[in-house]
Amino acid sequence: MKSLLPAGAPPKPTEPNIPITGLANLLCGRPTDTGVGKSALEQLKGSITDFSTRAVQFLGSDQSVDTTTFGPFCSRVILENGAAALLGRLDPFRLLYLSEFQAQPEYVPGKRVRSAFSWASDVLSDDKPVANLWDADHDMPKISRSLFSRHIDHIFWRPALDRLLDHVSSRSDEALKDVLTIDPEDFIPSTKGKCSQLYSQLSKGVHWEFFSSALQMDEITVKTLIRDTFLHLSVLGLASHFVPTAYASIRADDAVEEYIAFRGVVP
Repeated sequence: MKSLLPAGAPPKPTEPNIPITGLANLLCGRPTDTGVGKSALEQLKGSITDFSTRAVQFLGSDQSVDTTTFGPFCSRVILENGAAALLGRLDPFRLLYLSEFQAQPEYVPGKRVRSAFSWASDVLSDDKPVANLWDADHDMPKISRSLFSRHIDHIFWRPALDRLLDHVSSRSDEALKDVLTIDPEDFIPSTKGKCSQLYSQLSKGVHWEFFSSALQMDEITVKTLIRDTFLHLSVLGLASHFVPTAYASIRADDAVEEYIAFRGVVP
C-alpha cells in the first residue's frame, strides 16, 4: 500500500474541543459487557482519541515547533496503543492478563516486567521460516500469538480481509480505493514491515536520538509519519471487525462508515 505523502493543501485544522473518535472506534470496537476487558479497551480508546485529535491538528497546522517536537510522540502512542487494542480484541487473554497483572498491589510501574506488553514480542513476530505452519511437531508454547505472526495472519487476518473485500466490492467510495487494492495473502507481511519501520522512525523523534541538527525530522517527514500511522492502523481496525471471534466488534456496515468518515478527516 502506497505511503500517504503530503499533496496539495493540508486538511483544515480541527478545533481542540472536537475529538477525533473514528480511529479509536475502529481499533477498540464497542464492548457491550462490563468487566476488565471493557475497562482496558476504554482506557486505550481514550488515549487513542486524545492523541489522534492532537495529531490531526498537527496535520492541519502550518509549520510549527510543536508539530516536529510532539508529532512523533503522538504518532508513536497511537501506533502502540492501537496495536495493543487490536491484539487484545483478537486474543482477549493477553488483554485480561495485563489488566489483572497491573491491578495487583505488588505491581510497581517503574520495575521491569518480563510479561509486560512488548512491541517486539506482542506485535512483531520472531517466527522462523517453516515449510508447514501446521506441522505436528510444533511445540505449542513456541507458536507466536503476536499481532503479525504467521499463524494469526492465517487464522484471523486473511479470512477477515477476504470478507472485507467481498463486503465492499461494489462500493465506489474514494476512501475505499486503498482497501480495494489489498492482497490478503501479502497484506500482513507487508504491513508488518511498514509498521516496524514506522516504529523505528518514530522512536528517533520520541527519544531524540539525533546528535546532529541536520538529521532532525522536518515538518513534511513528521506529517508523513502521522498519516502513514493513521492509514495502516485504520485499515487493520476496519479488517478486525470482519473477524467473527474478535471481541467488541461492531457491525460490518458501521465499521465501513467509521472508516470512510475517518479517511475524510485524514485523506
